[in-house]
Amino acid sequence: MRIGIGDEHVDVPDDLARALLAALRGERSVEPPQASAFDDLTALVARISRVTQHLTVVKELAMSRADAGDSYSNRRALGSAAAMSPSQLGRVLEGHGLPRDRRTGGVDLVVAFRTTDDGVLHLATEEDVAGLPSFTLPSDPAQGAAEPTRLAGRELEFYYRPRVPIAVADLGRTAGYTLRPEQGPIACLAEEVFDALFGDPRLDPTRPDGR
Repeated sequence: MRIGIGDEHVDVPDDLARALLAALRGERSVEPPQASAFDDLTALVARISRVTQHLTVVKELAMSRADAGDSYSNRRALGSAAAMSPSQLGRVLEGHGLPRDRRTGGVDLVVAFRTTDDGVLHLATEEDVAGLPSFTLPSDPAQGAAEPTRLAGRELEFYYRPRVPIAVADLGRTAGYTLRPEQGPIACLAEEVFDALFGDPRLDPTRPDGR
């Protein structure tokens, strides 16, 4: 079966297409797959796993952006929409750099970085980062990059402001995208840092919604 969205078309196994359609319609009943051969069923399971993993990432990004968009977001409604308990919701949001308990502080916000091979500081002056904590990571364009930038694969030292209140951090469209050193904070990205690392993902960067 072929599914099309706009100019994009993709061939999808009939069983997966029917399951997607039923899910989008909100149908409660679940029809078993019509395939019967082992290889066909295994391929269907693998395809569903990839779709599920991708949708889970999109779901978490949407949740984190919803929560970061308002310092007083309704987490009860968000947890209900995500079918998660408060503790599960808190763990997911914490994993995206957002505070489990918003009364205890804000987020660690990356505001600048230095390319360690040449020592050049980007997006700030030396005075701006004086005294700020930092951590080192290689630049990884795989985290949602529109296309690789000149920083891809280079080691960078990131400077961050600790526990910035969400309303002040103004994460906007970068909410949910974080940097995670092996030992250290889960750091959210200012929009300028995100664009420098990954490129501006919006179709039209001159418009806030990118459309």
